[in-house]
Amino acid sequence: MDHPSPQLLAHCPVCHTAYPASDVRLLGEKGTTRLFHCTCASCGNAVLAVVLENAGAVSSVGLVTDLEIQDALRFQDVRPVSTDECVEVHRALQTQSKAFCRRLLDKKRP
Repeated sequence: MDHPSPQLLAHCPVCHTAYPASDVRLLGEKGTTRLFHCTCASCGNAVLAVVLENAGAVSSVGLVTDLEIQDALRFQDVRPVSTDECVEVHRALQTQSKAFCRRLLDKKRP
């Protein structure tokens, strides 16, 4: 179901340029909660916003992101990273950070 973009997503939070309503895209909804994505045509920054409507009141949380709309759609249904996975990556970076950085730098070289 297509909903008009909420007034909360009327302007870019970075450069304050007005968003055309057609640039604010509804990515999904669950009950009274909706997820929107918008990319500012002026500065290029993107925003993900969760908008919750409850008993006539509207609240939102916005996040400036580098995700393009295709990325946001792809990631919205991915399972969350577990605590154990975070700890495992942290430990690997602590013990192998030099080797990790070398591998990243080697991949960037043509």
